Amino acid sequence: VHISYPVLYSGDDETYLRSDIYGNYHIAGCIFLEGMNQPDFSDYHSIIYGHNMRDGSMFALLNRYDEQSYFDTHRQMYLVTPKGGYVMEIFTAFAAKPEESGSKTSPWQLSWKDDGAYTTWLTAMKERSAVESDVTVTCSDKVLTLSTCTPGGTGRFLVMGKLVKVDNEI
Repeated sequence: VHISYPVLYSGDDETYLRSDIYGNYHIAGCIFLEGMNQPDFSDYHSIIYGHNMRDGSMFALLNRYDEQSYFDTHRQMYLVTPKGGYVMEIFTAFAAKPEESGSKTSPWQLSWKDDGAYTTWLTAMKERSAVESDVTVTCSDKVLTLSTCTPGGTGRFLVMGKLVKVDNEI
């Protein structure tokens, strides 16, 4: 089992939550990019959301990233876009509460006043990790977060990695 889905973008966070690519109701919705992000992944922090389905589909596998043994054999993901590909080098994975949204250390934060604030946020995200990663991330790196519900749906589980552009085929 693996995660391999198209990432949809509508400019909001509701369109694909419970609808398929054609706009028809679907309980699993689609994998989609945060509405406030640029669809070309040019932001310093892009977030992709997906449901944690009981049958193991969508983003259900993300919750396994709290196990060091799983992380050790799944340290990278790939993002393929019409304009090129990226390797996502995972540097942190952890559970969070939706109530954290809006705080200075919110894992869903999208902008910072300066490089220092971004660096502080990156350090805080790495320190929360449930697993040990040797990936370093700096204020010049772009970060991709995959966000899903924890089992039971009350929390969120996030996997974050720095995006490294690749010039050759993945």
